[in-house]
Amino acid sequence: MADASAKRVEIVMRYSTVVTVYALLSATPAFAAGGGAIVWDRETEKYGASWNQPTPKRAAEAAISQCGASGCKVVLKVRPMMCGALAISGDSKKAGTAVRKDLDTARVAALTSCQKNKGATDCAVKTADCNK
Repeated sequence: MADASAKRVEIVMRYSTVVTVYALLSATPAFAAGGGAIVWDRETEKYGASWNQPTPKRAAEAAISQCGASGCKVVLKVRPMMCGALAISGDSKKAGTAVRKDLDTARVAALTSCQKNKGATDCAVKTADCNK
């Protein structure tokens, strides 16, 4: 009888270990997800953004494609479950970016970052969003 009870305990322990390992491995892709990107070309005044992409490389490619100018460069990488924003000055020569946990805070931080540039006036948020 003691052998049967010990056997049950061993089976339950193994099952618990398998369930725990499965749960940890299932969560890994969420942390490895790509997120989003914001790109900007100061010369053409164009910008682009992508969100909820499977990889960082795909996020950059999608944002560059949306921008449509050969000079578009990634100015911000946005991790999963984070929000990003791009603010550009009135003359389109200065910019500020920010990543935060919520959209409103990201917008305000991007505006603040833009306004810190010497000579930047009339900064406005041009794109902002959040990744899942």
